[in-house]
Amino acid sequence: MKSSNLEEFIEKAHLNGIEVVGFKEIESILKDNGYKDEDYFKNNEIGVIKAISANSKEANALIDVSDKDKLTAALDIEILYIIIEEKNIKDSMFEAYKLATPQSDYLIFIGAESKTADIEKQLVSGVQGAKKIIFVIK
Repeated sequence: MKSSNLEEFIEKAHLNGIEVVGFKEIESILKDNGYKDEDYFKNNEIGVIKAISANSKEANALIDVSDKDKLTAALDIEILYIIIEEKNIKDSMFEAYKLATPQSDYLIFIGAESKTADIEKQLVSGVQGAKKIIFVIK
């Protein structure tokens, strides 16, 4: 049975245009690309990073980007899979942030793909981060 935080998280993520899948649905794709349950991983055009937590109100995930490899796995790719433990989906950003460890120097909340538009209203994806984000619930 889905928790109310998970249900709200999925609903808000869909409103933001973000796909939410179960880990079992995507596990073989990740393994085929070389992912072996690391906290962060990058291979060619995909990145995988385990979220510290997430919040259901805004449907975003808190990730640790304290070193260059973690930041690269989260931002310098085409598709980013963010793995979120269901028990770590909290009601608010404040509650989600409280799960961060004191050793995490740099944290970011990610809730949507990178998109930008210029004055001519040309929308471009993936300029400052991933073109596609998929939340993976574990």
